[in-house]
Amino acid sequence: MSLSGTGTASAFSSSDTAALERNTETEEAVTFEQIWNENHRKVSGDWIRQNGYKRVCLQFPDDYLPHSNAISVALTELLAPEDVKVFILADTTYGSCCVDEIAAAHVEADSVIHFGNACRSRATRLPVLYLYPEMPLDVSVLFEKLQTLRAESKEREVCVYLDIGYQNLNGEELKKQLAQALQAKNLLLKIFPPIEGDCSSDATNLERICIFIGSDNQRFANLSLTAPAAVQWYVFDGAAGTYSLKNPLTAQYIRRRYFHIEKCKDAQTLGLIVATLTAEGYLDVVARLQTMAKGRGIKTQLISVGRINPAKLANFLEIDCFVLIGCPFNNMYDSKEYYKPIVSVFEAEMALNPAWHMRYPEAYVTDFKQLLPEGRSFLPFDVEAIPENDVSLVSGKVRGALNESLETAGDPASLALATQAKMALMTTDTGLSFEDRTWQGLDPALGQTEPAQLQQGLSGIPIKYTHQ
Repeated sequence: MSLSGTGTASAFSSSDTAALERNTETEEAVTFEQIWNENHRKVSGDWIRQNGYKRVCLQFPDDYLPHSNAISVALTELLAPEDVKVFILADTTYGSCCVDEIAAAHVEADSVIHFGNACRSRATRLPVLYLYPEMPLDVSVLFEKLQTLRAESKEREVCVYLDIGYQNLNGEELKKQLAQALQAKNLLLKIFPPIEGDCSSDATNLERICIFIGSDNQRFANLSLTAPAAVQWYVFDGAAGTYSLKNPLTAQYIRRRYFHIEKCKDAQTLGLIVATLTAEGYLDVVARLQTMAKGRGIKTQLISVGRINPAKLANFLEIDCFVLIGCPFNNMYDSKEYYKPIVSVFEAEMALNPAWHMRYPEAYVTDFKQLLPEGRSFLPFDVEAIPENDVSLVSGKVRGALNESLETAGDPASLALATQAKMALMTTDTGLSFEDRTWQGLDPALGQTEPAQLQQGLSGIPIKYTHQ
């Protein structure tokens, strides 16, 4: 009994040591020289001088923070003649891969230098310079491992992707050496994430083998889902010097995602979680999701809670399914720990837009801008195409307009079905609507209080105020 009570309490609150023991967004360890060397100094210094920036924010992920002060001091000394002020952003609002323009605005910054993992979503308010680490790579070991793929590469196209730690090696020399090692019919060398505006077509009739030079991390998961279909995926870990065969789209993963899509269709209330305030087009996506949900008779609530966790989302008991609107690297969550399923914008589109019915996508879409008009995966929404006789594949119950008509019918069988549906809703939708809640937040009592004379408040810090 005590174990159960402890588990329930920890799900809704944090212990004293939770902030110290939590797992941060760390990857393989980096040294100071790997994230700040002469190349980084020159690129950042020239960028600031050429554009005349005076207030620069340095945004670091959690695992770079031990080196943040040294980099800030070095950059300040480098730009001392220009009188440039440098600030450190250490705690991002949503994810470290996104440029935190909101935090930068608090110090009136005119530019941001972003270190480490980056989704490269287009920033709308401030200019951004991305600086990636330069990780060591034993090229001889790489070529030795890749020679084992020579036989199966001769009649296929091979696409080699460089992770952020190895993008400094990108060039014709590396491509020539890879071509000699693999002897593929066609060889492509790309960087990931790609530079903004690099939308080169990968259309080909050849079977494709994809090789990712980097670790099995979040970027590889995103790339393997969104890249054109590949016969095989290989990951070469530059730090360990090993390579392995990967199969990202397993049958279990596909079944779980389609189950969540069905749960999204069954929902009576959708929670639209805004996990970005800087990515271009997020307001258009919110409006589109609200329109599609309204067409199906589904209510929506707009939520912004920063970085999500089970305890935060457990406060919204009336919501049946959450839709996470975030950057390409921050919109897929394994919602096993959460009380209600979390789907991406693309999965919500498949659930709410009848144009996706019986249509299998060519590739998973993580960038929600591709679902808007002029995007490559855009399909128009037609409310008239929503089927009236829609049956849930999860519960087996009728949903939509037909379900509402059954509740008002006088046939005994119809009444029995309607009663069962209502009982099911009462057992699953344990939350109350906002209007039915006994406490709806602090009461401002506007117009009910007498005006008070303004008085000077306390100043200083709690340990010692100035008047004491």
